[in-house]
Amino acid sequence: MTMSIFHHLPLNRGNYPYVTARIKGKKRNLLGADVYPKLMKMQPSQIARLLGETTYREEMLALAQRYSGSELTEKALTMNLARVYRDILSFSKGELREMIKEYLAIWDVRNIKTILRGVEHSISREEIVESLIPAGSLSEGALNELASQESTEAVIDLLKQMGFAAPPQEMMARFTNTRNLSEIEDFYDRQYYSNLLDAIRGKSKPIRIYRLFVQTEIDVVNAKNLMKLKLEGLKPDKIMNYMIPGGARIPPDALRNISNMETSEALGEIKTLLKDELNGVSADVGAQRIALELDHYLMRMSDKLAHIQPLSVIPVIDFIIRKKKEVDFIRIILKGKDNHLSEDMIKELLVL
Repeated sequence: MTMSIFHHLPLNRGNYPYVTARIKGKKRNLLGADVYPKLMKMQPSQIARLLGETTYREEMLALAQRYSGSELTEKALTMNLARVYRDILSFSKGELREMIKEYLAIWDVRNIKTILRGVEHSISREEIVESLIPAGSLSEGALNELASQESTEAVIDLLKQMGFAAPPQEMMARFTNTRNLSEIEDFYDRQYYSNLLDAIRGKSKPIRIYRLFVQTEIDVVNAKNLMKLKLEGLKPDKIMNYMIPGGARIPPDALRNISNMETSEALGEIKTLLKDELNGVSADVGAQRIALELDHYLMRMSDKLAHIQPLSVIPVIDFIIRKKKEVDFIRIILKGKDNHLSEDMIKELLVL
């Protein structure tokens, strides 16, 4: 049986009232929707000053002697996101802490994929490490060690030693011939969601709702990937290789049918199955806009479920998603400024 960092949840329930109260306070500190139009009118140095007056103050002050402008803000965003997520884990206990930890393991997967790409393309260790967000179970030391490996195969071997499941031999053989990382990256994504679902044990209403949310997130990940691959012209049988099992509303048969449809018809079917119009988005707006709308759909779902079960893990997950979206939005604005995009073009990318 393949080893994994994931474990079944313990029986002790955890400190739900305390954690959800703390999360309410953190949620109030998120930037309001009215702040983003102001940021779009600012220069990077002005954005840095404004963020220095918010919950990013600690990171901005710590880095201000070494960096400035967009670079300062980018690094502060990374540090802040990791600190906030670790902080939540630090005051959570029991099964609640384990559920949050399992959910945050997605950052291990994201960091692993960044390291694999960097090592495969001979990017320097320093540059790889700067792109990582240590918000999962892998420590900064472990991430540094992984980024220091001389080959992609060495990274995967070290991950196995750290307790992560390893891609099957036939997959590694194909990679040796093609040097295409897509299949291996997909393996780690599948492993994450498989183990996350397996760890959600129990039949209580809060647990059933959390399982539904994770299954809905799988639907969203599949829908984003399916539309992206269709717009890139990938053949239907190839698209199915990248789909993750376990979704709630878009089962494998539906994914297979959608992969054979024309792009606009495929998006329409996804809207029907999700029972959401995705703010009227059409297939001609591109994969990035579709992905953003699907992310908003997931946030609407997490907000709805958090109100249904206020003393559960869902309000915490809702905050985790919203915090990441805040960081993503600030990054989009910064990149737009650095690339001299118009305010209207940046606003289109945000989907406020």
